[in-house]
Amino acid sequence: MTFHKISIVGTGNLAWHLISLFYTKEVQIKVYARNEEALQALLKAFPRINIISLHKDTPIEGELIFLAIKDDAFESMYTYTFQSSAYVVHLSGARSLSAIASIACAGVGVIYPFQTFTKGREVYWKQIPIFVEAITEDLQALLIQFLVELKLTAYHADLDTRKHIQLCGVLVNNFVYHIFNEAAVILQAKGIDKKILSPIIAETVSKFFELENPREGQSGPALRKDFKTIGKHIEMLEKFPNLKTAYEELTKSILNT
Repeated sequence: MTFHKISIVGTGNLAWHLISLFYTKEVQIKVYARNEEALQALLKAFPRINIISLHKDTPIEGELIFLAIKDDAFESMYTYTFQSSAYVVHLSGARSLSAIASIACAGVGVIYPFQTFTKGREVYWKQIPIFVEAITEDLQALLIQFLVELKLTAYHADLDTRKHIQLCGVLVNNFVYHIFNEAAVILQAKGIDKKILSPIIAETVSKFFELENPREGQSGPALRKDFKTIGKHIEMLEKFPNLKTAYEELTKSILNT
């Protein structure tokens, strides 16, 4: 294994899944954070990790250090001392290497796993594409080698590429999941189990990947220019103004495609 001492700064969803990824490997795991309660919760879930309360004078040590923190917290990392021989990586699709380039360490990089993470919910790391960039080609090769050792799928991706990948992730995951939730609210109000959506969701996703041209799988009243049905749906959404606006804008987008 390329790295045997892994450190993670943060206690959120992605930190939880990184611990889970490395927990069964022959590596030493340290987790640093300011939130003592969150650290204790991680220790309860993963008893063999080492937890360290993060204070201004706390040195952050490890061979490979993951910053599993919010993008707007990167700048706060400059107030801490990192092990000079460590490599430090952030996990963001939208921030450049320069966001952490001034950290005094052996080198910085980006390891961006393209997946949605929820603490406690299993993910299949071997199916997740991981996008890598580093301050030097040698470090980039080293990080990719490490991911391959873990039997993960790694690709090089610069900032512009990662930004576009992240944008598409927001469209197909975050926005779609929000719509799923809104649909569940409407069904619940009528006493209908959300599970009735399962077949249509499964067919929608399957069709998208199976069709050579995904546009051929588009269906619904907007495609048919069924304005009568569209009008009825808009009336039904009067009690849901935000969803009504989204329905109207998405309908316009389909009509104009």
